[in-house]
Amino acid sequence: AKEGKVIMRFRPAPSGPLHVGHIISNLPNSLYVEKYGGKLYVIIDDTNPEETLKESYENIKKDCDWIFGNVYKYLNASDRMDLYYKYAKELIEKDFAYVCDCNPEKFKELILKKKSCPCRNLSIKEQMNRWNKMLDKDKKTNYKQGEVVLRFKSDLENPNPAMRDFPLARINEHKHPLQGNKYRVWPLMNLSSSVDDIELKMTHIIRGKDHKDNAKRQEMIFNVFNKKYPVCFFMGRIKFNDLVLSKRKISALIKQGEFSGYDDKKLATISSLRKRGYKKQAFVKFIEQRGISEVDKVMSQADFFKVLDDFNKDNS
Repeated sequence: AKEGKVIMRFRPAPSGPLHVGHIISNLPNSLYVEKYGGKLYVIIDDTNPEETLKESYENIKKDCDWIFGNVYKYLNASDRMDLYYKYAKELIEKDFAYVCDCNPEKFKELILKKKSCPCRNLSIKEQMNRWNKMLDKDKKTNYKQGEVVLRFKSDLENPNPAMRDFPLARINEHKHPLQGNKYRVWPLMNLSSSVDDIELKMTHIIRGKDHKDNAKRQEMIFNVFNKKYPVCFFMGRIKFNDLVLSKRKISALIKQGEFSGYDDKKLATISSLRKRGYKKQAFVKFIEQRGISEVDKVMSQADFFKVLDDFNKDNS
């Protein structure tokens, strides 16, 4: 990386508290920007209305300010909808996207046989009509939720079926905590990520290796717009065999009274770790010791905190 030329990002979904898993996979982005100079964006990925929790916006900022300390800018994906629509429209106009109303089972059957569905070969003009019908708020003429999906037109011969004509956007009429009912068509992650990475000129991305396929899909979108895809590094996960890390699960257990709140000391959320007196430097040391490796590692909570406590002592 060139000095001062690094632009990186973290895209948390506001569906619950950030936890130790987010630190392990995203602190390297922050450290990379710190080392080479540049910008770290935090893009709050709030394009799934029913999963988006109002309180998560503030919590994410608080957590990222503490663990990264070098966030250049916070953005909400839901404030960037016009951009996503602009790119979706351009993909249709370039004949790289189409609106599909096929039964999902039937579509899957065709895709597995490397065959195109009837929607794929309709004219660009007809695709634009369909796209407008997705956006249309008129209940009499529009498509209903679940009826259609916008798909990327990829190579049907791709050896990996998951790469063939993957979805880009769908209708979701659930009320959004920030946007209310302003939008009914929401981008899926591969569309919104690609658009943001192009627009914000990302140079490097460090992400979990479970996103390898997504990186390939996003690179296809970059290619349509003749843009160079960022340099990607993939990290294996640390699998804790005895820690609750699912954001949904944590939120549910708090509701049930199992935990007192996001900062309950039995949790490995960022707010809990902060409250328990852990310093950012302890995590930095942990990351430096581990390095960026694609190897998954299974750890118990006790082993992890023993290492972390030692690092934390060094910094107290």
